[in-house]
Amino acid sequence: MPAASFNPFLAFPPVPPSPEDPHELEPRTIMFGGQPYVLRLLGPADEGRLISFFNSHTEETIRQRYGYHISEMTHERARRLVDVDQARDLALGLFERAGDGEEVLHAVGRYLLDPAGRSAEMAFVVRESKRGLGVCTTLLRTLLRIARRRGMSYLYAQVQADNAPMLSIFRRHGGRMKPIPGTDTMEAYVPTAPP
Repeated sequence: MPAASFNPFLAFPPVPPSPEDPHELEPRTIMFGGQPYVLRLLGPADEGRLISFFNSHTEETIRQRYGYHISEMTHERARRLVDVDQARDLALGLFERAGDGEEVLHAVGRYLLDPAGRSAEMAFVVRESKRGLGVCTTLLRTLLRIARRRGMSYLYAQVQADNAPMLSIFRRHGGRMKPIPGTDTMEAYVPTAPP
């Protein structure tokens, strides 16, 4: 099917919701590069951690994540990003426990449910020093699994056309790409059902 005529509603059939797994949203320890990390829901207490995480980003990371330059993560914006209705939307963080016991945020994966409830827009950002370990793949698979359980047939994202690693991850999970005319951005559609 040519990219211009691609329609995710036709390509990815509706998925019936299934019962929630009560343990699915609980914090869990995951190993990356031989180191333990905790994958858990973001919450209001993570506002400062999200600001610190944003402040660690290079200009290139900000461009790849947001598509434009953002000079500051304000407390108001950070509050909106961590204070999420997790029963509707989803915001996950990957944390490492520092020597002083404080948690350091290294990655975020999230989705925002569309009004119709059949799909959601997703977004990811991983600290530069933690890339290539499988972090984004783990976040994507977790989001897809939860979205499928909640009855969504696909997730989608806007991705810079030169962001080859992210596009590759989406393609490996059955994603279809569609250029956004007049921009250097692609729209990626990834089915919640395994390809």
